[in-house]
Amino acid sequence: MTVLTRSNWMLYGAYGSTGRLILDEALRRGHRPVLAGRDRAQLSALGQATGLSTLPLPLDDGAALRAALSRVSGVLLAAGPYQLTGQPMRAACLDVGCSYLDVNGEIEDFSAALACDAQARTAGIAIIAGVGYGVVFAECLAAQLALRLPDATWLRLSLATQTGARSRGAQLSMAAAIAAGGREIYQGSLRKRALAFSTWRASGADTPRMRFAAAPLAELLAVQRSTGIPNIVAGIPLSRAAAALMRIAGPLLGKLLTRQAARASNTAVASPSAAAIAVLRSRVWAEAGNATGERVAAMLETGEGYHAAAAAAVRALELQLQEPRVGALTPVQAFGGRFALLVPGTSIQEL
Repeated sequence: MTVLTRSNWMLYGAYGSTGRLILDEALRRGHRPVLAGRDRAQLSALGQATGLSTLPLPLDDGAALRAALSRVSGVLLAAGPYQLTGQPMRAACLDVGCSYLDVNGEIEDFSAALACDAQARTAGIAIIAGVGYGVVFAECLAAQLALRLPDATWLRLSLATQTGARSRGAQLSMAAAIAAGGREIYQGSLRKRALAFSTWRASGADTPRMRFAAAPLAELLAVQRSTGIPNIVAGIPLSRAAAALMRIAGPLLGKLLTRQAARASNTAVASPSAAAIAVLRSRVWAEAGNATGERVAAMLETGEGYHAAAAAAVRALELQLQEPRVGALTPVQAFGGRFALLVPGTSIQEL
């Protein structure tokens, strides 16, 4: 195994769909991360193609995991589902003093990551979950609204993400979220609800027919932590009929999707052409209000979801290495409310 120095960082799950995009972005920006994951053959092929050091590393081998992490400054976890991968990786990072970042959007594991604050501060490291698409862009948009309306008592997020493909890890994460049921932030606390318990049209959306339905997204926890707004709901595009079906059969559907995703291949999915990716646009709408009836709204636009996630993740890793943060933090807490604007092609428009 190549001897590593403390200045290196590790990309875990480098051969998956999201991992490959993160790796491409990292290489484009001059990084040379150590590539790690569970699949020796895929790592070997990726190492030969890139000339990077590789490290087959199952997460259930605690001793090997800690030994590897003790030789890097940070790890970026891109292997889901995070309900399985997040906890063992964070535990090892806390033990050896290695900062942890991931592109997680799973609300349960995101909550577990935020709960590590005291341990992270004792270890002198950062635990920063959700530096990928949904959390970064929705949280930064919400932060802008909170500046415009500091006494906001409610906030609603509507996420319409366009992607060229869907990774196996994302499918597993989505299935787990559906199986677990709905969530909202109510009076400052996370509360369980039925899936799609509420539907709406986004204020200012240029597609008035598009409806959104409440979903159990990690954005809920991130926004509440960074803005303090006590009542928050987040949703994804879903028709009235589909929302009604989700309320009735969501958990059963989640279990079915989990079985299907588990049987799918773990290799990177073929991506559409660069030209096809370039025309895809992802948008987040946010609306907030206060007790006196004042309202503010804004829209964030960026590119294709997975490429935007990769760009955000690499920039988060860069900022962490340049100026180490300490504690369990959301992306906005770690990097500020304008962090999303560091991703090329991203803009925020007040509505």
